[in-house]
Amino acid sequence: MSSEPGVAPKKTAGKDAGKKIPRKAQDVNIALRRAYESAIDETIPQSMLDLLDKLD
Repeated sequence: MSSEPGVAPKKTAGKDAGKKIPRKAQDVNIALRRAYESAIDETIPQSMLDLLDKLD
């Protein structure tokens, strides 16, 4: 497998590694990643933290 100098080869893994992903699937993938990242960035309300403290 040859590659251009200074360009890292693409990593592939899994049973579908060599298959091209359809555009709609790529769009869904991007949307899900954005939703996940925005959920991760949200702060936890103090009332929820208080409820969690009561479980200890």
